[in-house]
Amino acid sequence: MRVDLTPPSWATHLVSDLDDWFRAPRPVAEVAPFELPDDVYFEYAWLDREGEPRPDPLNPNPPNNPWWEYARYLAGPEYEPDPWSQVPAKTAPAGQVVRLRLDSEHLGQSRHVLVYTPAGHANEPLPQVVFQDGKAYFGWGKTPQVFDRLLRAGRCAPAHLVFIPPVDRTREYHFNDRYLAFVTEELLSAVQSRAPGNGQRTAWGASMGGLCSAELAWRHPLSFQTVVSQSGAFLFHPGQRLADGPHSGKEWWAERVRTEAWRPVRWVLQTGTLEWLHRPNENLAAALENADFDVVYRERPSGHNWTTWCNGLADAFCRILPLGP
Repeated sequence: MRVDLTPPSWATHLVSDLDDWFRAPRPVAEVAPFELPDDVYFEYAWLDREGEPRPDPLNPNPPNNPWWEYARYLAGPEYEPDPWSQVPAKTAPAGQVVRLRLDSEHLGQSRHVLVYTPAGHANEPLPQVVFQDGKAYFGWGKTPQVFDRLLRAGRCAPAHLVFIPPVDRTREYHFNDRYLAFVTEELLSAVQSRAPGNGQRTAWGASMGGLCSAELAWRHPLSFQTVVSQSGAFLFHPGQRLADGPHSGKEWWAERVRTEAWRPVRWVLQTGTLEWLHRPNENLAAALENADFDVVYRERPSGHNWTTWCNGLADAFCRILPLGP
């Protein structure tokens, strides 16, 4: 697909999936027609003279990004959103939603958690799937509703879904021992009394939430046997200054897999091919495969956004919760 964007008169730069948005704004003088795959999903915006992002007035597509109301998207002629992720706006979860409040000694604060149990499975021992960025996965991603559709169609097995909203997201997800202890020592036992598990657990997250999910399973493989990481931020590494951001990091995780002892952990890695984290995820998947891990790697021609991750929900659920023995 050929993309030929016309800068508005007030625009100074283009920010988009291709340049990791605000990391490397592209001056309008350098904006030329470019080619994208025919099945692409592509987000972008313009910067004005004050450096403020604004939507493209020539693009009627509404914002499809919970982070940025100014983002507009282009979809290639062969782009098809995953049909399982297309949930009508007013569709409510069919099962039971329990809201828990936990007083955490490790974090020194109260935390709120949402637990979803599919209809007909209350108090049944089931696998547990623990989501970082719980508010976004529960609300924007409509993860319970997607899961309901898969269950009704007989595509995967039931599970209890646990959604943890972050408070200080970056610090909690960056190799934070206190946060990991909160999840493994406080949250899991509290959830067990309301949505009993059968011993099978998945840690699931996007971007830095994917990094945190990998850390949970790597350091606590008896608690979490499976990781689902969507666009995992695998350029972060321990000791790195958070202020420097992920772009200054190194692919420490791939080296970790090569050098540390093997763990009985299954992996589902997903990433967009337009994002700057594509190569680190691709390299981590190769390292895991070479080390004889059970790993499934999937790419989509899209960027670092919730459309990419929503389109991967159903595939990941079917991978981690297969029907049958």
